[in-house]
Parts: sequence; structure tokens; C-alpha cells
Amino acid sequence: MALFAAMPAYADSSDVDAAARGVVRVVLVGREGPEGEEIVTPISHGSGFAVTPTMIVTNAHVIREALQDDTLRIGGVPSESVGNAANGAFARAVAVSPLNDLALLQIAEDGLRLPPLSISGGVARNMGEVSAVGYPMNVDLAQGLELTDIFEAQPPVKTRGFLSGERPSRQFDTLLHTAPIARGNSGGPLLDNCGRVLGVNSFGTDSDG
Repeated sequence: MALFAAMPAYADSSDVDAAARGVVRVVLVGREGPEGEEIVTPISHGSGFAVTPTMIVTNAHVIREALQDDTLRIGGVPSESVGNAANGAFARAVAVSPLNDLALLQIAEDGLRLPPLSISGGVARNMGEVSAVGYPMNVDLAQGLELTDIFEAQPPVKTRGFLSGERPSRQFDTLLHTAPIARGNSGGPLLDNCGRVLGVNSFGTDSDG
């Protein structure tokens, strides 16, 4: 029993895959041209995840520009076609905490309903395996995707690593982990081995590599 208990807990790929269905690409959208002939263009993007069928959590910094510029709109693009909203839906911010770098978005009523993720009740002390899920821009570039391609439903990228500690900061408590993330992962979930949300990926470290 002691040997069994000491074994590391590995993420169940089926649980992580199920949770990934509720992860979305959060896109800031601009409009150009005369009224009635406007061209919709993506400005930037991050990640987010559903906590109810119509509510999405993301980072506050992902939608910061839209909060400062009322000509920009916020959109959510799902990992797969859902209902009548095959390529996503607009959303609005209903709560923002810049101090905690968190935002809650409400999806517009146009048919998009998402499977919500479960929230973990705490962090396991065994520093087990975790999975980061989101839409890193470097993967889009490597696949040769154009900026306009981010309006299409696409599965998120899942990477694995391990928790490497907890550290309080001046603004909020952080979980340190080794699952690879990049620009675009901001706002996406960090999942435990049961596919439950441990935290929100917000920033990474810089290195020469």
C-alpha cells in the first residue's frame, strides 16, 4: 500500500480531453469600413474556459484593449462546432479584476453553449502531473494559420508538465508548473489529473530557448 500511494498521479487523457471541449479561443475583434459594409478583423487573442454553459473565465489582460476601446468586441471561438454558432459568438465582460488578472465573460444569446469545466477544491501536495490547455500563437504560426483562421473552431493545444511549487506574490498567489505555454495561452486552464481546473495560465518565464 505504501508503494502504491507513493506513485505519481498521471493525468487521465480522457478527462483532459473532455475538459478541453469547454476551452475557447478569446478573440478581440475590430471593424473597418463604412456602416453596413464593415470588414471584421481579429486584433489579438488569448484563451478561456467555460464555468457555465454561457460564462467564460479568462485573464483580464486578454481583454484589456476591448475595455479601453469601445470599437472592439470580444468573441469566443469554441474547440468544435456547437449548435448554431459554428465559428463562435460575441461576449461581454460582466466582471473584471485587474488585480487578480481575471475576467468573467457572458456569451451573447445566439446558440453557443459550452460544457463547463469543474473547479478543483485545492492543490495536491504531491506536486503531480498537470496539463495546460489553450491556443498558443507559436503553434498557429507553425501550422501556417492566417490571423483570420482563428475565427474557425479548432481544438486547443494540450501540454503536460508538473507542479513545481506555490508562491505568493504581491498581487496574487501563483502555481509554478512546467507545462509549456506561450503567448495565446493566457486565460486558459491548468488542469489536474482528473481534468479539474487548478488555476488560470497567466504568464511564463523568459529564456534564451
